[in-house]
Amino acid sequence: MGAKISQETIKNVVDRTDIVSLIGEYTRLERRGDSWWGCCPFHTEKTPSFSVSPDRNMFYCFGCHEGGDAIKFVRSMEKIDFVDAVQLLAKRAGVPIEFSGSNFDNREDNQPSIKDQYIDLYTRVAGSYHYCLVSTEAGQFALNYIKNRGITDETIKKFQLGYSPANRRWLKEFLKDKNYSDSFLANSGLFSKKYPDVSFFSDRLMFPIFNRNGKAVAFGGRLLHGEGPKYINSGELVQYHKGETLYAFNFARQKMRETRSVIFCEGYMDVIAYHQCGITNAVAPLGTALTEEQVKLVRPFVDTVYLSFDSDSAGKAATWKAIILCRQADITVKIIQLEGGKDPAEIMINQGAEILTAYVNNAILDNDYLLSILAKEHQIDTPEGKTKAALAFFAYIDALKSDMQKESCLAQLCQAFNISIEAVKQDYLNRAQAQNRVVQYSKKDNKDGEIKTQIKPTAELRAVLAVIANLDAFETMRLSLSADDFYDSAARDLFIILEECFREDVLTYSNVLAKCSDETIKNLVVKSVTSGEYSTNPKQVIDDSIKLIKRNSLERKRNRLMNKIRQFTVTSWEDQKQLDEMLTEKMNFDYELQQFNQKDTH
Repeated sequence: MGAKISQETIKNVVDRTDIVSLIGEYTRLERRGDSWWGCCPFHTEKTPSFSVSPDRNMFYCFGCHEGGDAIKFVRSMEKIDFVDAVQLLAKRAGVPIEFSGSNFDNREDNQPSIKDQYIDLYTRVAGSYHYCLVSTEAGQFALNYIKNRGITDETIKKFQLGYSPANRRWLKEFLKDKNYSDSFLANSGLFSKKYPDVSFFSDRLMFPIFNRNGKAVAFGGRLLHGEGPKYINSGELVQYHKGETLYAFNFARQKMRETRSVIFCEGYMDVIAYHQCGITNAVAPLGTALTEEQVKLVRPFVDTVYLSFDSDSAGKAATWKAIILCRQADITVKIIQLEGGKDPAEIMINQGAEILTAYVNNAILDNDYLLSILAKEHQIDTPEGKTKAALAFFAYIDALKSDMQKESCLAQLCQAFNISIEAVKQDYLNRAQAQNRVVQYSKKDNKDGEIKTQIKPTAELRAVLAVIANLDAFETMRLSLSADDFYDSAARDLFIILEECFREDVLTYSNVLAKCSDETIKNLVVKSVTSGEYSTNPKQVIDDSIKLIKRNSLERKRNRLMNKIRQFTVTSWEDQKQLDEMLTEKMNFDYELQQFNQKDTH
């Protein structure tokens, strides 16, 4: 029969574990008399109902009724079995594990669990990859790349950045020399399922992914040259579930607890840049959109979530989803808007840590962000556009927890889009009717089902098509315009596709077509390239179009601002300050428009 952890060991583990310190790593606790209280880490709440009694070494939640000792707490939080929880706490408390024939879970002899064995393997491999990056000639090009991105030696060491050798059989040979078995390595996730001697990661910059205790449990690998996916990541493993893990959570947890806030970023390099700039509460989802489990992971530590995702269409979609998830967990959300779509690493290199910190400090509330996005995505000077924007915003209002928040945001929606509160509330309570109205608008605009395919392109769409026919001109267009400057949705979507291709360094006709999902627009693109329609004096045509689009964009922004000023009521000093800022912004718009008009007269 296999050996079992003795009852005496279990008792010693419970007695020598400081349960207040342990649970304090997961949620903030405050002392009240002989007990400690905080918000329950097992369910969402704002009023603390979770009690910890150090005298009894017990915890109990009066809300969800979860309770028990330190072992039960770790089992529930970490989702591990009894023996793993005892071993984890024994290691934490410095208690030696003794075995006997007790009635507790079996564990063969004094062997670590298979999960712990794989954690040890990944920690060893992470150290080897790190050595290959910083101490070998083969890894020098990867080291040069990361340093050219502004990453210091200290940061490289902190995050254990590494390099996986180009020889795809090196890792198997290295680990076999360390007496790992073929069967153990075959299930490790480090090797190809089809070719078990071939490493899954090769010739890549490596990012170890750590669990909350700072142990390597998975990897992400970035391609620096050659062909293949830009990033590949570990799949689901016995020791790693990506939907329940956050990159750099182990480094960020203390700062999260101190500031009661967290920054969710797009990826590894964004997190690293924030940390190097001293903003150490930054984390990132792992190869997936933010999940409910990841929000639950940070919920005990934070009251505010900052979102720092890309400003492209995919980034906006990820931001939308993250806002809803966080608001459903009753967390305040703010959006970090980095100028010109730059990423944190670019700002760190070119402008410095102070500027990046300023962007964080100037983050805007999610409701303001969403309303500004909807104003750009919909023609809010039309009934159909207002209805569509309102219907989209209602999903956000649904996620809010308090009636006061919902009332306030409905009022803000009315002010932003110049709609009566009665109409908005009616549509909010009867969305099917509002949706039917949108359908009727569409039918009215398209009585003939084929009209849409015959619509003559707008000036904005023709400008983007001219650029597609002369791709070298896109760099000029992107320096003067952003997606927000386009009123025509088709033109805006095409501009976003061009921008994505440009950033990925794959700006070709075929790649633009591949990213087009609308057949009508795809046909227009093909026609613009093949017909020669935009081959006569393209530079002048594109330059004139850019000026027209920019002027129209400025006029729309000025009109929206004027509408906001007309609706604005001053009742306090803060209101007066906000009005002054809006008037200053209006003067800036007036000046820019005047400059355009002066250029046209010369």
